[in-house]
Amino acid sequence: MGIPATAKIESEEAGLVKDHKEFTAYAKSDELARFNELDKIVNTSDFTGKVKAIKSQKFKDTEEYKKEREYLSLKKSKDIKTYFKVKGSRELEEYNRTDQSDDLAKYQKLAEYINSREFSDAKQSAGKEFKGTDAYQKEQEFMKLKNSAAIKKYFKFKSSSQLKTYNQVKDSDRLKRMEALEETIKSEDFKKVKDFMALKPQAKYEQSKEFKLEKEYLELKKSEKLIWYKKLLKKNDFQKLKEWELAFEDDFINGSLDTGKWMTNYYWGEKLLKDTYALPGDKHFYTRGKNLEFTDSVLKIVTKSEKASGKAWNPVVGFANQEFNYTSGLISTGKSFRQKYGKVRVKARMSRAPVRQAIWMVGDKILPHLDIAKIEKGKIFHGNFWGNVAEKGGVKKKVVKKGAGKFSSDYFIYSVEWSPEQITWKINEKVVLKQSQGIPQEPMYLVLSAGITDIVPEHLLPSTMEVDWVRIYKKAE
Repeated sequence: MGIPATAKIESEEAGLVKDHKEFTAYAKSDELARFNELDKIVNTSDFTGKVKAIKSQKFKDTEEYKKEREYLSLKKSKDIKTYFKVKGSRELEEYNRTDQSDDLAKYQKLAEYINSREFSDAKQSAGKEFKGTDAYQKEQEFMKLKNSAAIKKYFKFKSSSQLKTYNQVKDSDRLKRMEALEETIKSEDFKKVKDFMALKPQAKYEQSKEFKLEKEYLELKKSEKLIWYKKLLKKNDFQKLKEWELAFEDDFINGSLDTGKWMTNYYWGEKLLKDTYALPGDKHFYTRGKNLEFTDSVLKIVTKSEKASGKAWNPVVGFANQEFNYTSGLISTGKSFRQKYGKVRVKARMSRAPVRQAIWMVGDKILPHLDIAKIEKGKIFHGNFWGNVAEKGGVKKKVVKKGAGKFSSDYFIYSVEWSPEQITWKINEKVVLKQSQGIPQEPMYLVLSAGITDIVPEHLLPSTMEVDWVRIYKKAE
């Protein structure tokens, strides 16, 4: 039949659940949020345009270039060149020294006197005796100063175009602008811009914030977790998990039967008789949980060779006490849980002994009845029974059976998927039967049971049906 190994199925399912948990957590992670943020920035025409612009930047296109050109133009202008030539010259130094000297002050005072009415009147009135006068002495001193090299140079430089230009430039806005530009051009910030603009295009880009963003993006893109996440996102296997919601579960980890979930006899026996009973043809009696054992989170339904007394249903006389040579166990969700449509999965290991062991579903009446899996007389059965038992030929069925040898040696996951249109039986997710007729249209409950219909040699008993877990799902809304 090509049935996959149970361990492989469980491993894959556990892996899917684990992956989904990690996938969901990563979907909310800072790393993914940052990657998505960068992805929206980096993979845009706007970002591409910025990168292109950064690589193609030229110094001549910058404000710094304009400032440098303006500075050089000012520095090379005739008047500013003259200003700096004069500023550092010996002539200006001597001029300034003379300008502050006592000789110049004396000369200017004498010049004021010589050019005054007082001097003119004194010279005229003295006549031939002028040389002996104080006015004459002052005139001689004036002429001596006037003819001195320092005073001559002073007045010559004072009347020069160079000094005129110097004084015009000295406190001008043009000079202040040039000096401000010079300070800017000599600054570290300006040097950084100019050095940056001298780089090759890629080197320019590598110094930009855009490069840092792209680098961060590419590093995140190589993240193993992100690659794993995107692979699972594309694969979309988690839809399987979203398709179903867990409605009922028991993994028997408590070491005893959860009586809130399970009852230990037939539903109608409990409801009408408050007792358990056997059906016609049964050679065993269902005890109230005495034939249930729990080991390592596994439920064991044990069929034994032992005497028991109890009620049995007889179609002629009704319920009557009867002696039995065998005992066994049954559990059902008849009181606690019923469901219309969905998926039922049971992981179980059947026994090799000639004991009927079954996973089945039923409603309030005998029919409809689903055998999810039943091993009896060396065969494994899967089937659907419907119709009306009160009518002749009223019971209809669809059953498939195969040799049960391999299914009594290990655990298998037996399941049915039940929809309004179809029932699908599976073993370890391998389809073994599909049925689209007689689909039950009422809530049903799950029964796990074992029993004997023929005499079984004592050496083949006890026989055990082991159940690891039960899970029932409903379609997610």
